[in-house]
Amino acid sequence: MPTKVLMIGPDLSLHGGIVSVVDGYFKGGLPAICDSFEYLGTGLGFTKIGKSWSFIKTLVTFKKMLPLYDIVHLHISACGSYWRKSIMARLAHKAGKRVILHDHDGEFAVTFEQSGEAYRRNVKETFGLADCVIVLSEEWRDYFAENVCDRNKIVILHNSVKAPEDPCTPCSHRDVLFLGRLDANKSPDVLLRAAAELTQRYPEVRYRFCGDGEVARYQALADSLGIAGQCDFTGWIDGKEKEAIIRDSGIFCLPSRNEGMPMSMLEMMAFGLPCIVTPVGGIPQVIEDGKNGFMVPVGDEELLASRLGDLLESPNLRAEIGHNAREMVSEQFSIEKNIAELGHIYAGL
Repeated sequence: MPTKVLMIGPDLSLHGGIVSVVDGYFKGGLPAICDSFEYLGTGLGFTKIGKSWSFIKTLVTFKKMLPLYDIVHLHISACGSYWRKSIMARLAHKAGKRVILHDHDGEFAVTFEQSGEAYRRNVKETFGLADCVIVLSEEWRDYFAENVCDRNKIVILHNSVKAPEDPCTPCSHRDVLFLGRLDANKSPDVLLRAAAELTQRYPEVRYRFCGDGEVARYQALADSLGIAGQCDFTGWIDGKEKEAIIRDSGIFCLPSRNEGMPMSMLEMMAFGLPCIVTPVGGIPQVIEDGKNGFMVPVGDEELLASRLGDLLESPNLRAEIGHNAREMVSEQFSIEKNIAELGHIYAGL
């Protein structure tokens, strides 16, 4: 069966995990396995009015492109992303296209359960009309099957990365890296408080917070904890600057409250950087605690400080955990494997 795919997601000039996923699809050759493939970006604009006007223009383009494709693959995240993709999914369904909804929202359950009946009904209707619902882990499959849509249409497709040829050397570095949006969900405050517990033992260690969001809030917290001199807040980074900071780090930490399958964690593992994360979303399917990374309970700054201390104290442990992480990701979360699985999903619709 021909696979003419129109993929919808955030504009590739934006930041975030979905952009990293889609970038991997292009670099891994996804367009080549389709008879035709086009990507249409959404989400531009800095204000509500700007975003709305941008979406109207995107919607006009979408309607013009729709007759040329058989499959519409929509990447969904939170808030405005859901509403935009819900409209497009309904238009594609009405036009007789096969619709894939690919959910990346690590806070989906929180939003769904805290919202009113009208929102939950809209979500169920939207996902109900999809021919296929892609989720990032077994945990999310079970949640969607219990609360949102028919289990038979749900497919698990883990995120994936392409491992760099040259791994990091975490045994030679001790600085700690946080890479992600600075907000309550990603919990940089937990890392800051853990760092404050370690400052007397390791005053030379730097903590790099790389991401946008509530930067000023967390800078103020670092100052109040007395560790501002050890903390760097770089804003969003990518490209060569991002790789340089990764290679100059010894530990990656992401103490999130909710996740799908964090691309930042997979990327750091692919580089061979030891990771300390939380057992949320699909993370427990990737991290074997103490072997290829460490998991600490959400909000447990004391255990986080302890795990950081273990890694800071031992170059050999950093090297061993990082090596195991890189091997695991290279074998089980390769972009080549991911694209092959996505090709099977397309062919089965």
